[in-house]
Amino acid sequence: MTSEYNAAQRLLHKVKQSVSDFELGKYNDELVIKAAIVQDLQTLGKRVTEYRLIGRQEATERKRNMMLDRASSMADDHEQLKRRYEKLKQRKTEQAMYQDTRQELFQRTAAMGGGGAREPMDTAIVMDPQAEEGFWGRSEQALDGFIAQGMASLDSLREQRGLLQGAHRRILNADNTLGLSRSVITYINRRTTQDKIFLVGGMFVTCVFIYFIVHYFG
Repeated sequence: MTSEYNAAQRLLHKVKQSVSDFELGKYNDELVIKAAIVQDLQTLGKRVTEYRLIGRQEATERKRNMMLDRASSMADDHEQLKRRYEKLKQRKTEQAMYQDTRQELFQRTAAMGGGGAREPMDTAIVMDPQAEEGFWGRSEQALDGFIAQGMASLDSLREQRGLLQGAHRRILNADNTLGLSRSVITYINRRTTQDKIFLVGGMFVTCVFIYFIVHYFG
């Protein structure tokens, strides 16, 4: 039992180190470290589940409780690492999008303002260095504002998507409930019709039977 726990602890420590390296940028290939973290998280989840199953089968109550407590602790660490990795991955993706958008806007701005590139000597003479620095500073601030607005809109769209998904699930559940109710109502109506037929038939047979009794024995 100790070997399974030690193996899970070593893997847990490895995943923590990998996630920290990913956060600090201590890697050569981003795709490689992402794949390694995902694989290790999956393996860690399986080992925690297996260790919990072994603990439940332990005959000694004290040892069983200890193993289950360890499994719960490792499961919490595993879940925290998963959430931390997902947040880091999303943040790095947003940062990459931000840098790409910013670079593209800078290139477009430079291309729009570079109409005099055919005469670099004259442009260098006419432009004031301080004015150029102020222009680029204002442009950078404006671009940062645009990108911040875009990221806020993207977050809003994500939130709306989550709300729409929740509403869609509730609508499906309501539709399933209504479908079941319609089936029950149809069944009740069918049984009611059958009961009416049986009642009328029984009354008719009873009347005929009474008639014959009165006719022959009256």
